[in-house]
Amino acid sequence: MSLPYLAEQDSLSEDRKAAVVAELARVLESHHFRGSRRCCRFLEYSVQQVLKGCAQEGLKERTIGIKALQRPPDYDTGEDAIVRVTANEVRKRLAQYYQEAGNSANPAIALPPGSYAAVFHWPAAPPQTTAAKPEQWKPARFDRRLMGGLVLLVLIVCLALYAIPIRPAPSASHAAASQPRTSPRLDPLWSRLFNGGQKTNIVVSDAVYREIQYFLGRDVSLSEYLAPGYPNSLLASAKPEARGAIAFLGRQQTTSIGSATLGSRLLTFGSRMGGDPVIRYPHHINAREFNTDNFILLGSRLSIPWEELFDPSLNFPLVREPATEQFYLRNRAPRAGERSEYRESDNQEETYADIALLPNLADTGTVLILNGIDMLAAEAAGEFAINGSLSTRLASVTASRSRQAEILIRVRAIAGTVAKIEVVAER
Repeated sequence: MSLPYLAEQDSLSEDRKAAVVAELARVLESHHFRGSRRCCRFLEYSVQQVLKGCAQEGLKERTIGIKALQRPPDYDTGEDAIVRVTANEVRKRLAQYYQEAGNSANPAIALPPGSYAAVFHWPAAPPQTTAAKPEQWKPARFDRRLMGGLVLLVLIVCLALYAIPIRPAPSASHAAASQPRTSPRLDPLWSRLFNGGQKTNIVVSDAVYREIQYFLGRDVSLSEYLAPGYPNSLLASAKPEARGAIAFLGRQQTTSIGSATLGSRLLTFGSRMGGDPVIRYPHHINAREFNTDNFILLGSRLSIPWEELFDPSLNFPLVREPATEQFYLRNRAPRAGERSEYRESDNQEETYADIALLPNLADTGTVLILNGIDMLAAEAAGEFAINGSLSTRLASVTASRSRQAEILIRVRAIAGTVAKIEVVAER
């Protein structure tokens, strides 16, 4: 599809960089891309390299294969055409997306043939006119895509909370909490997380925190996250071309749709179980609350920095591999038949999540961590917990009666959808 757009990559203003980041989020959340994590990673990596001014070094075929598509450092690009194949697939999906969206995108993202560097097309400025006749007023016409974006924005702002915890509205099911459908007293998991008189914080992911770490090229510690002036306090260590994007991202408070959906389900579920659940955004939590409350953390330490408090207690922590910027779950104490590392498969049809149940910092409450290699794995871990599988597993192992238990699950996916969940190891 030919669009009357002007390409202006070389010197993007901070406002335009921000517009690119927003458009990328819309594209990746569309139905054209949601079913292919490989295409999402390729496009996200390409756009971010361009915005960082690293297209020449970062967008070579081998580099993309290693850093975006999880190929080993010594893979043969002559025999493995995954980068070229994925690039063609991304071009096709972008064409389908903008064919459906029309010319309303500002900017439009494209991947030119023969190149792995994303380009951004901006609407040409309208021609100057003189003494134009005043037009009659006409009712405003809303673009469907714009309206969809506004609805999503409202959802995200609501979930960001701005320091106001979200509680479920009183309902008949909540009023009957003394007689929940499943008695929490008999459940080895929910009896610890949803107990009357103690607040349970359901913490959604901080999508901005994850993006800021990507632009910095390093992990951001919990102390840096909590420092006054975050994230502007990190700008001194950022590359000049990334500072504008980091400053813009720091003004946003967003979570992923997957995290929001899972959080909403747990909110309703916890209320029915007779607990006092609230949805929280990571940056609005005080460390003292980990001494008194229950917590459910929906994601890995990539998007919830508070998991740093419990990382030393995990047998299967999430680890970042600096050479490839890939993530995997490390087995700190492998038993017979277990691997030392659990990684996502090359075809992205198999991934892993660690489900950890631990005491809070003062041993007065419980923390449940759904620590997946990616959001799909974290969502699968949430489903494993809600559907009763985790409770059954905890009831059958000796560790369920201690203050800590940990279960590693393998998640098999088809077209970006969970197809099967298996227990691989437990502690």
